[in-house]
Amino acid sequence: MTKVLVSCALAAIAFAAAPQALKAADDPCPLRNATLHGIYISLHPTGYIVGVGPATANGTITFDGKGNSSNTFSVSINGVIQRGVTVVGPYVVNPDCTGTLSQSDGSNYDFVVLPDGSRFSWIETDSGTVFSGESVRFKND
Repeated sequence: MTKVLVSCALAAIAFAAAPQALKAADDPCPLRNATLHGIYISLHPTGYIVGVGPATANGTITFDGKGNSSNTFSVSINGVIQRGVTVVGPYVVNPDCTGTLSQSDGSNYDFVVLPDGSRFSWIETDSGTVFSGESVRFKND
């Protein structure tokens, strides 16, 4: 009888813990904002600004792991070059590894980050822009 009660108790504990284990598996980025930390470099960010022309950029973005970013880059928009542009802004990493970034120049982005935070792909979400790319961690902070 004791053996049956122990087995039933263990089964009840296993069933009670199962949803938490499944939830953990569904949340590949449990560190949330801390998933992104360090300095990242841009890989092939290209796009188009409707009514203006093609756009590309090259630079770095630094994430502090607490929801703050600083992005310094050079940009070519329809052949007009700007160097040393710096924008800052908050970011959010969700438990499912999706996220958002809003920058001080008014631009907004959606992204998906790898669970280890080593790289992420992004797309600008502002009307009139078609701009996307990928970034990879260059240096941990």
